[in-house]
Amino acid sequence: MRLTGQIHVSLKGSIIQRNPTLWERLKRGLGAAVDLDTDRMRVELEATAVVDQVRRALVQLRVGNALSLVIDDTVIFQDTDGKPDDLPDLVLALSEHADVFGRGFQELRFAAEHEEAGLHLVIEARARTEHAEDEPAGIISVGGRLRDLEPRAGEAADDYRRRVEPLAKDPALFETARLLFESFVGRLEGALKAAMPEARVAQHHAEARVVHAPVGDGAAAEQRPVNPTHPGYDPFAVYYPPSPLGMMLDMMLISSFMHMLTPPHVLFVSPAGMPLGTAQEAAANPALLNDSDRGGDEEPAADDAGDAGDAGDATDDGDPWGDEGDGLDDGGGLDDGGDFGDFGD
Repeated sequence: MRLTGQIHVSLKGSIIQRNPTLWERLKRGLGAAVDLDTDRMRVELEATAVVDQVRRALVQLRVGNALSLVIDDTVIFQDTDGKPDDLPDLVLALSEHADVFGRGFQELRFAAEHEEAGLHLVIEARARTEHAEDEPAGIISVGGRLRDLEPRAGEAADDYRRRVEPLAKDPALFETARLLFESFVGRLEGALKAAMPEARVAQHHAEARVVHAPVGDGAAAEQRPVNPTHPGYDPFAVYYPPSPLGMMLDMMLISSFMHMLTPPHVLFVSPAGMPLGTAQEAAANPALLNDSDRGGDEEPAADDAGDAGDAGDATDDGDPWGDEGDGLDDGGGLDDGGDFGDFGD
């Protein structure tokens, strides 16, 4: 089961103006008004200030384990040794680059992880100084897993199935995890509001999901969205590449939830993040999942209030948060040189 949440941070900025054409320059020379406004915004941000604000919010929630800091494709900090409570090390690494990034940046990615109440959480903050007018300047994404459902080191598939199968039949386990996750995202929203009084901070969604892959389409299940406005984006899968046992777990959970008298409040989604229906809806109408097997998930819907993409389809050209292609990774894990997910122009 995947726990995913997102918080949007909007800041005041200035409209970016385009260069006038020759005709427009002539018109302006004759005294005519020429509108050169674009649909893009520029926000004055300093890397040190952004990191400090997010850090203060995380510390308020007792999050102290940093994963990485990447600014304009330069790796400032990366926790390659799994050292705990190393958030001060990240701050120190940034201070050594203050002369370069203290005056501003184009793209910043700051990730940390946290464990509480049996949940393993990854928190990722992304910020851009230039973005579409209807997009937030910053997106804080949270991805989580239940520790008891994560594969253990060296655990064989049969051993994993025997250990997890009884847990998959306990609806209270999943409902409790969902409520704890929603509480964490809500507390993070409150901490960010306190740390960023000049910003408009709003929770976008916080929910529990199970991925239903079309029958025989294992490749589709391995693809994962790599930009934060994609409906299926999950930062946990970016920093922790999916285990081969993940598909087994999804199948076990779907089968278990479909046969429960009262399934937990879990959303079934396609590998691309398209909502297929809740566990309750799928149990009452199994055809919801059959439709996705016939290829009904080729066009993920991004305009639903429950999706992470109501600011625009991440696959559209010109999406400031998007990347080339369909916004899906090929499952290759972390890229060389510290580039977590090919998040680029």
